[in-house]
Amino acid sequence: MRPSLLYCAAILALSNYVHSARILGLFPHTGKSHQMVFEPLLRKLAERGHHVTVASFFPLKNPPANYTDISFEGIATLGLESFDLNWYENPDIILRLPMIGRLVKQLNDFHPLAGMALKVCSKAVDWPPLSEALEKDYDVVFVENFNSDCMLGLLHVHGINAPVIALLSSNLMPWSADRIGVTDNPSYVPVISTDYHSRMPFWERMENTFLKIYHKLWFRYLVQVKEQEIIEKHFGRKIPDLEDLGRNISLMMLNTYHALNGPAPLVPGLLEVGGMHLDPTRKVIPEYIERFLNESEHGVVLFSFGSLIRTATLPKYKEDIIVNALSKLKQRVIWKYEDSAEEGNLTGNILRVRWLPQYELLQHNKVFAFIAHGGLLGMTEAVSAGKPMVVVPFFGDQPANGAAAAAAGFAKVVPYYDLSEESLTDAIQSVLSAEMRLKARLISKIWKDRESSPLDTAVFWTERVIRWGHAAPLHTAARELSFYELALLDVAAAYIVALIIIHIILWYILSKIAKLFVKEPKQKMH
Repeated sequence: MRPSLLYCAAILALSNYVHSARILGLFPHTGKSHQMVFEPLLRKLAERGHHVTVASFFPLKNPPANYTDISFEGIATLGLESFDLNWYENPDIILRLPMIGRLVKQLNDFHPLAGMALKVCSKAVDWPPLSEALEKDYDVVFVENFNSDCMLGLLHVHGINAPVIALLSSNLMPWSADRIGVTDNPSYVPVISTDYHSRMPFWERMENTFLKIYHKLWFRYLVQVKEQEIIEKHFGRKIPDLEDLGRNISLMMLNTYHALNGPAPLVPGLLEVGGMHLDPTRKVIPEYIERFLNESEHGVVLFSFGSLIRTATLPKYKEDIIVNALSKLKQRVIWKYEDSAEEGNLTGNILRVRWLPQYELLQHNKVFAFIAHGGLLGMTEAVSAGKPMVVVPFFGDQPANGAAAAAAGFAKVVPYYDLSEESLTDAIQSVLSAEMRLKARLISKIWKDRESSPLDTAVFWTERVIRWGHAAPLHTAARELSFYELALLDVAAAYIVALIIIHIILWYILSKIAKLFVKEPKQKMH
């Protein structure tokens, strides 16, 4: 082989290898559940020898080598067991008219996210540890794509031109699809805040279209424009529009997978890695919970509303509804209840515990079903374990996740407003049926049937972006098109004008021809 060929072969071999890349992660959201999705990927990259720097509200307790934390703690209140369910008892906030109430609730659910984003951004622009980290060079940057684009503006201000990978702990936000050039046609792609699936009747498509347009305008004018003002005021100079900076991402990863969330359009740069947070190593189940499980003759139902919602804030009448429904079961119940004693409180067949290893319990052969709020982490844990669910959704993407699981056939949805002893009892009995449990195990097998694990997939594509950077675009040309070009309005207008012109010409020609064959009557002589 000639020297030049040897050189080319060496370059090709090295191009498939990434060593000690410099990686920055920027995660300015206060929700613990979001960080739980991203943390395993960041940890894995550090374990592979990359130098990982992460700015977040949740520093690791035992970080691996090559891992540096930048803490945002102190900038804003953490989203950990902070959601008070009494909020849902205020009739002035939630309208109960079936369609209008549902619509107003979805609009209200998004509004607090704008205030949270602006509060964090106003302090992050002058946060010394972050400013110091942004003065360094990086090979790739992770940014959460949720309720803020502030970090994209700061990357530009500090001259960081590394490829950007967007991470989502959920499905696509209404403003996400444009950034990678993938279609999110509201005729069959539900907005994340709805409880619709892909086959929507007319009125649902009407509402879905309105919500998509509204949320995009909300994010544009209540978040992006105001964050841009904050950044430009602090640094005293103009920056490119945050909307344009948002279209410069190289890759977008979703915490979804079609076996659970349903099929949706994809492009090479839109990656489904739902389940990458699942830890193959098992946490130890506390001895008193293990004993409670093993002594159950008819199995156990697991009940948890996640890390944000405090079930201890349930109004008394709602708690009585739940307790009465659960007490009828022949199965035992383990309930994550924040105000419990250290080793739980046992009342009849119900054990209330302050903390539980949720994923490990879902995989236990004594656990038959899961009552959950529809958060995507718990949903993926349940589908991985093959356990059917009763979903009681509250806000955000929870209604959509519940609807997707119900459409797949392994869940029943009971809206919190419709929660009654009868509705909850019927739903639990349904998911405990042999048919539903078999369906859940089938979906679990389909969910796991992939070319590689979600985490390995995320690692591979991260390193691929590091290898090729901006030289290997993964988006479609759609993200460079304006709305009228994407919707072919200009083409439609051109066709309409052409048809009008052709119609006029034909009418003119035909009228001339007609005159040749039609003789004018002779005038009579008087």
